[in-house]
Amino acid sequence: MADKRDKWRDIPWALATSAQGGLMVALPVMGGLALGYWLDMRFGTLPWVTLALTLIGGMLGPVVLYRWVMIVVERRMKDERQGKEKSE
Repeated sequence: MADKRDKWRDIPWALATSAQGGLMVALPVMGGLALGYWLDMRFGTLPWVTLALTLIGGMLGPVVLYRWVMIVVERRMKDERQGKEKSE
């Protein structure tokens, strides 16, 4: 019975982690877009800096997401192992 309750506890964690992951991909892209547009307007180079920084953000987002997910999952597994050791 305890196993079934543990699965329900994982749902909010998975949803929160997914939402954070989505933001980690979207924010570098949006940041690159905004900064690139501002720089293009300032220097009159539209659309080149915007395109370059948006592409860099698009490549950086998944890398940041991957590194973050590996840390979060490792921490979660470590916490679960410690919880099982305490209950035994």
